[in-house]
Amino acid sequence: MKLHIIFILTLLSFCQLNGQNITGTVTNIFGEPLAGATVQWKSSKSGVATDENGKFSIADKTTGERILVFSYLGFKTDEINAGSITDWKMQLIEDNTISTVDITAKSQATRFIDNVIKTEVLGTRELERAACCSLAGCFSTNASVDAQTTNVVTDAKELRILGLSGVYNQILIDGMPLVQGASFTFGAGSIPGTMIEEIFVSKGANSVIQGYEGITGQINIMPKSAAKSERIFLNAFVNSFGESQYNANYIHKRKNWNNFSTVHGTLPAGEVDGDSDGFQDVAKVKRFSLFNKWVYNNPENQKIRSQIGLRFWSENRVGGETSYDQDRDEASGQIYGQAININQADFYTKLNYKLADLTSLIWVTSGFIHDQNSIYGQKLYTSDQKNLFSNLVLDHNFGERLHNWKTGLSIRNNNMTETVDFVENPLTWTYAGTYENDYFIPGIFTEGIFYMDRITLMGGIRADNHGEFGWKTTPRMLIRAELSENTDVRFSAGKGFRRVHLFSERVSVLASNRDIIIEDEIAPEEAVNFGVNLIQKFQIGGINTILSADGYLTMFQNQVFPDFDRGLGKVFINNFNERSESRTVQLENKWEFSEQVDFKWSYNYQWTARKFENQMLQLPLVPNHKFLTQTSLSTEDNKWQADFTYRWTSSRRLPITDDFPIEYKQPENSPSYSGIDMQITKRWQKFELYGGIENITNFRQAFPILGSDDPFGPFFDTSFNWGPTKGREFYIGFRYKDL
Repeated sequence: MKLHIIFILTLLSFCQLNGQNITGTVTNIFGEPLAGATVQWKSSKSGVATDENGKFSIADKTTGERILVFSYLGFKTDEINAGSITDWKMQLIEDNTISTVDITAKSQATRFIDNVIKTEVLGTRELERAACCSLAGCFSTNASVDAQTTNVVTDAKELRILGLSGVYNQILIDGMPLVQGASFTFGAGSIPGTMIEEIFVSKGANSVIQGYEGITGQINIMPKSAAKSERIFLNAFVNSFGESQYNANYIHKRKNWNNFSTVHGTLPAGEVDGDSDGFQDVAKVKRFSLFNKWVYNNPENQKIRSQIGLRFWSENRVGGETSYDQDRDEASGQIYGQAININQADFYTKLNYKLADLTSLIWVTSGFIHDQNSIYGQKLYTSDQKNLFSNLVLDHNFGERLHNWKTGLSIRNNNMTETVDFVENPLTWTYAGTYENDYFIPGIFTEGIFYMDRITLMGGIRADNHGEFGWKTTPRMLIRAELSENTDVRFSAGKGFRRVHLFSERVSVLASNRDIIIEDEIAPEEAVNFGVNLIQKFQIGGINTILSADGYLTMFQNQVFPDFDRGLGKVFINNFNERSESRTVQLENKWEFSEQVDFKWSYNYQWTARKFENQMLQLPLVPNHKFLTQTSLSTEDNKWQADFTYRWTSSRRLPITDDFPIEYKQPENSPSYSGIDMQITKRWQKFELYGGIENITNFRQAFPILGSDDPFGPFFDTSFNWGPTKGREFYIGFRYKDL
């Protein structure tokens, strides 16, 4: 195995009690940390292993040859003369001649990156603790992200951070903004969990490189890679509602190219109506997706590194009355149904060209074409979107501590047409028409990271031309203070903007029978976000534990959201410039008793409100309190594993129904509720069998659809869903892994 030195960092070294140490970080060529890499002196039989952040510290050798050897299974090894340098940043190169890699189910489930931005990483072990059929289902054991149902009829979900709508965070695939606009509502469900290697979750202000959005944070999905994943992976799954899913991954290595391919299929559930309201509890979904990723890396020529990703996604999703047949009843006005047909193709490229030892030119480009035809009762909705994003970045390291500076240009081009029409209009809706959302946004940005003893500063600013709305600047600042080896404090502040795609992002306005009143020309939403967090590590009697505490404040200068409270049978859309803010606190404590036993608990407080009639009114359907515990147990040989999750959610304010008829009036607040999930996994050499129960207590919200007795009437509304609606779910599946 051979090691290639990409960067040599000279950082301030610290004297240890036992003398000088050699320290550093080991990553792959894309800067991702390699946990468990071996570092040892040549001719020595012992060494040290890198931690979860790829960091190592080894006692210096004062006599003889000072040659360090770095090795990691699946990568080439090399030797270096340490000389007088005491801190190194190393990048290992994959060995394309090796056909197997070391896969261990005991790898850490979640971890925090050693970075100025607080980033939580969900690994494969965490994702396999539940069924995790898609990205939308990958957060059932996580407290930072909440998968919230936005339309109970079609089971549309959005991923929320900091108690705010999912439109305010960025969902990235390999760092690319491919889930937005028309793909937002169902995009999180289109990404199979089995194609994901890691999920990076950062809350609050972050880098300006990915754009002016990301007001509440980022969710970055990293597809599986040849360095860490199985050559062949198969997965099949079926639940007690009759829905089944099938996945196949394949990794191929040839010379300087690695290829990851995955195919996914979903077949629909049967008829399920647990509360006998006449409506299907589980949307019927047929989905097919195909993803390919190519990585180019030539060990003989490290000037150029590149990635190419391609994806195709096709989906048909149907919900409504149990007797609804899409072919027979679509738009008939007799039997109510909602049907969504989606086709999307997307791509992305990354090209890194090394100009000098410490300087690179990076070009990234992504785009997608989305076509959607939908029907909501007697409303016809179509959307067509073409989106392109491109960044050209100059990346330079400088100084003894190798500070980092990036600067570059970006473009965002969007052509989107949304059309709303009515088959019949007995309720005299007024919003039929064609809605264009075309924009070309050029931008310029710069960002720097500076290391000062135990303080790290990251500052960035970008300016983007939003056409008729003019130039808008997005400044961000982050500070990390390493108070001790086990104590980190971080501060963040920043501003964000986003363009609104009304109907595609706020599906609840189409799913109900309210009239939609658009009062203003919709301007970009903008907000500032402030955050502080603490990470404290302890070791108590050989037990590792981590305490994490977060606090965030988000304040909007302009916000666009559906107002369901102002008028009977109407929802109002306007630019809201008065006070609107969100305050969140999260406490989380993780305990690793051994490789076989770990436990965590978390508590979330959320207060999200806007000014209404001279007082602050909490937004509907946002719980003030959430509590989660998760326990994982495995045998010493890892052949058996059991996972248990408990969740408690407090009451939520419901939309105001004071003027509704008595039979449709709702209480001011929903009740609180709890749920318990469990999963058992049995492993053999290449085969795994897993099965579980979600919502063991069978708690469900009775009659979640208002006006389900008259779905074509004026009071039919899907915006009152506050809890689980499916009841208890059993599932069973298998995984096949060929290394």
